[in-house]
Amino acid sequence: MSNRQITLAARPVGFPQESDFALVESPLPEPGAGEVLVRSHWLSLDPYMRGRMSEARSYAKP
Repeated sequence: MSNRQITLAARPVGFPQESDFALVESPLPEPGAGEVLVRSHWLSLDPYMRGRMSEARSYAKP
């Protein structure tokens, strides 16, 4: 089984473009003893996240 992630490939200048992102697949390790594997069906995006794509300083780590 693999994990698909959409990652930031480049910091957008102006409106974000498809080329600013990359689809990355990586293998998922088998859960260990006492662990479970969870599948996400929904994702929520917040306007705050757009500001985090820029190089501007913030109070939180990227």
